[in-house]
Amino acid sequence: MKDFPISLHSSLERSEWLMLVSGGLGVWHHLDHVLRFDHSGWPFRDIVTPFSYSLLVYPLLGVAFFWRHGGWTRFAIVLLILIFTQSAHIFLETPIQQYWVWAYNASCTTGNAAGMPNLLGVHSPLIGLAAVLLSCALSGTLVATCISLFLDARTGRTPRDIKGFTKPAPY
Repeated sequence: MKDFPISLHSSLERSEWLMLVSGGLGVWHHLDHVLRFDHSGWPFRDIVTPFSYSLLVYPLLGVAFFWRHGGWTRFAIVLLILIFTQSAHIFLETPIQQYWVWAYNASCTTGNAAGMPNLLGVHSPLIGLAAVLLSCALSGTLVATCISLFLDARTGRTPRDIKGFTKPAPY
């Protein structure tokens, strides 16, 4: 495996760059949740929702990022994050719901959040489209991260191998 091209002056490998990008997109996506308000929860609302539990993704991603031994552990953690993210976007928060709140300034979900406006009070199909594209980019980046971590784990490569301090374990 070669280093990711962006890391010419860095000791980070491709998988670590992808984890950073995934985390950054995740922060933007969570900010979108907060501003849409209908799929937000504690600590931004006084109710615990799946959003509240989704914030655990950052400590998990941190463990995967800083884990220096056992590539399969890193892969398993990010795969778990991918599965939970995709499940939420299929069953709890579909792209049409992400779009709708921005385009029509009213939630199309059921229950207590039905008809709830976004916090900015705007009607913007363009922001709705950006929210959907952000979710797609997050999912795509998580898939790419999983593939990269799988390839690293399969070759027995650890982050320190890039600098030549260790060699992959023979099979």
